[in-house]
Amino acid sequence: MSRDDWARDVRGRLSSLRLSPTRELEIVEELSQHLDDRWHELIDGGASSDEAKRLTLAEFRDSDALARYMAPLRQAHVPPPIAPGAPPGRLAADLGQDLVYGVRTLRKRPGFTLVAALTLALGIGSSAAIFSVVNAVLLRPLPFPDSERLMALYSRYLPTTGVDFPYFPFSGPEFIDIRSRVGAFSGVAAYDFTNRNLTRDGGDAERLLITRVTAGFFDVLGVKPARGRTFTEEEARRPESCLAILSHGTSERTFSAIGSTIRLDDQPCEVIGVMPDDFAFRDDRVSAWIALPVDAAETPYNRGSHPFVAIARLRAGVTLAQADAQLQSLRAYWAERFPDHYAKGHFAVMRPLHEDVVGTQRDALVLITWAVLFVLLIVCVNLAALLISNTQSRRREFAVRHVLGANRRRLVRQLIVEAMLLAVLGGAVGLVLASSLLAGLLALYPHRLPVSQPISIDHAAMLYTFALIVVTGLLVGIVPALQATGVRMQQTLRAESGTSTTPRRVVAARSALVVGQLALSMVLLAGALLLIRSYQYLQRTDLGIDPDHVLTFSISVPPARQRDAAVARRILSAIEARLATAPGVGIAGAVSSLPLVATGPADSFTIEGRPVPAMGAPGFNARYLMATPRLFQALRIPLKRGRLIDETDAAGRPFVAVINETAAGLYWPGEDPIGKAIRYYPPETNPSIRIVGIVGDVRSLGAAVPAPPAVYASFEQAPRPPIPGRNMTFVVRVPGNPVDVVASARAAVASIDSGLPLANVRPMAEIVAASAGQPRFTTIVMSFFAAVALLLAALGLYGILAYAVEQRTREIGVRIAVGATSRQIFRLIVGSAMGLVAVGIVIGVPAALMLTRLMSGVVSGVASTDPVTYVTVVAMLAASALIASYLPARRATRVDPLIALRYE
Repeated sequence: MSRDDWARDVRGRLSSLRLSPTRELEIVEELSQHLDDRWHELIDGGASSDEAKRLTLAEFRDSDALARYMAPLRQAHVPPPIAPGAPPGRLAADLGQDLVYGVRTLRKRPGFTLVAALTLALGIGSSAAIFSVVNAVLLRPLPFPDSERLMALYSRYLPTTGVDFPYFPFSGPEFIDIRSRVGAFSGVAAYDFTNRNLTRDGGDAERLLITRVTAGFFDVLGVKPARGRTFTEEEARRPESCLAILSHGTSERTFSAIGSTIRLDDQPCEVIGVMPDDFAFRDDRVSAWIALPVDAAETPYNRGSHPFVAIARLRAGVTLAQADAQLQSLRAYWAERFPDHYAKGHFAVMRPLHEDVVGTQRDALVLITWAVLFVLLIVCVNLAALLISNTQSRRREFAVRHVLGANRRRLVRQLIVEAMLLAVLGGAVGLVLASSLLAGLLALYPHRLPVSQPISIDHAAMLYTFALIVVTGLLVGIVPALQATGVRMQQTLRAESGTSTTPRRVVAARSALVVGQLALSMVLLAGALLLIRSYQYLQRTDLGIDPDHVLTFSISVPPARQRDAAVARRILSAIEARLATAPGVGIAGAVSSLPLVATGPADSFTIEGRPVPAMGAPGFNARYLMATPRLFQALRIPLKRGRLIDETDAAGRPFVAVINETAAGLYWPGEDPIGKAIRYYPPETNPSIRIVGIVGDVRSLGAAVPAPPAVYASFEQAPRPPIPGRNMTFVVRVPGNPVDVVASARAAVASIDSGLPLANVRPMAEIVAASAGQPRFTTIVMSFFAAVALLLAALGLYGILAYAVEQRTREIGVRIAVGATSRQIFRLIVGSAMGLVAVGIVIGVPAALMLTRLMSGVVSGVASTDPVTYVTVVAMLAASALIASYLPARRATRVDPLIALRYE
């Protein structure tokens, strides 16, 4: 009887039986074992392969063994194999059968199932956690009606002018022009952030973050207060009146009802509204909104002062291109009407509000998203290689099932179902892991995320995880399924006892997957090492200050408390003097804008003795800072030439200032600026300020940004009348822990004025650490994923080598028997590993070079082609390959040639 006759007979018998799905699967396994055992018996008895096959089939048919195995199952039912175009009910029944068999298969291999599920859980859980953050920040629209039509408006100079800031606010007249001349917007509003002292009867003063807004601000956003109302146009134009709209939290905390009065900077303010609990705009710490009056007076100074940050809502049906065209026509109007202000290319630009709110956080989040997707892909490749090895041990099972009537499509589906079960199990564990990973990510995240609602594993993350499970199951299962069922099944049954080697294409597939893991790992490692080297560069960069043992806090003397700005400055000077004598305090100074927190306004000036820059030419511009004499000692900003501001530089004396080295080199190249004088705009009304010294640069924008030009003016003199010096940040250097002198600082301030609260109380070292928070966060997360990728690649390499040693045991035994030494066998296995690593490096280096170029926005001080980085990555991959190959190589050297010759 031929094999085909026997197969037709078996299929006929199966079609007449009524078997349950579970029992049908059991009989497949029993028949597989029976045929295999009998075939081996005949081979051991001296029969050839073909003879053993003929006798096995004949005996199995003649002894009616098939009937004997099927007899106990006759009361059950199993449908015949599905044919193409079978009804949905039949397909569902077969899928149920595949699921039952898949569960049983995984239960038989608990170790493999546990490792695969945990590996998948790591990849899926990490992806779900990162997606939750990315979805909340980048993908989810802002929580305002039709938020895609909300635009952020800025003014800017053309880059060709050399002005160092691309975006800045509008002047009052410019804001009025946009509202009246740009018809593409249904509404335009302006806002800024400020601080106010909230005082209560019989209680301590409290510093609040306040947003000042123009009338119509809430209408532009499309939100309404939960209670009360917003400002009218007429109310917003009256700066002497104070109306306040409170956040929900502030209303609850201060027990403020509609119509009640609160005191902001000692000014009574009527509460006219309370916003919803979930409302926030740009910063969820804002406690209240007050009116921002717009000065539309057409004066040169008003055109030159830019306090208004604007937002707008596009009209329905208006495109971005149409709105931009109207803004460009406004630029032409400004240049023609006011040539002194707009000849340099000063104009209005817009960008989507969502993009503006996200800001620089986008680059880091996109980079981390790619990293976690790479890790997930490595996980899939790793498990696919593992499943290929697993399916090779089941080749006889698949061969028997094929003989019994299962076509390749059915077997492929079975293996994909098993991979899907692993993905579901890994996804379930991954969702639990994702919550912990998300909490860790949010704890590490250095900035306040631009979202008003807490980030969690929500419905979107669940749907994303479900999609990952499906895609992962297919990626993990398809290659092993095609490999396991691609070999002709009869070849498996004909295979002789001593020659059951793995097909070459299976070995090639496993090797290709391992090489893919190594290449992907190299990309992640290169990115992580670039970030590490960039972070090290930032840590080594001198900020220009000594932040250790320094406490900082800000104090504001509001106009309602002391209308005379000169008297307010004297109060702050008295506080500085009292701080210097407080217990535990060494040196106390003050500055209007603390480095790394605020940079100070960027003001233009003229240089006496030089012509005013021509229209369209770069002008002279620097950060304007008001400082007390002891600031430089408190922050240890070094004096380079000349002298510092001192106590003799008081009101009534000639105005003086010191500049930093960047300003000296930029505006006085090749000459000594000491003794030279500058005037701020408008120069005809502002005083002459003589430069008396040059101090070191302070990287006030962070270690990654060079120090901007800066002018430090005497706080006592206040040479810029629009900046009266009511708000100052105190810098207190102490010999010990800065936190220990907080109580002394509060007492010193209270001794001068008990109604002035300390705000933003923080050690300077903490501020410096926070300034490096974004690169530190990105580096930590990328390094974690890169380490996971390297570990998975090493495990994948170990797996293929261990399996190769097992499959080549006979070959290794022969090599040893004919004289190969242990060292030669060791080199053979390690050489195989290094060959795979070499191919992975050849593929990985170009890919890493291409992808790391996209990281230019998040790295500093190191090039994307940094040779040290790539040499280190190659060394790490080589070291991991040596470690992964050590145990399989040692196992190979210990093969007993006598046992190996009888292997299998």
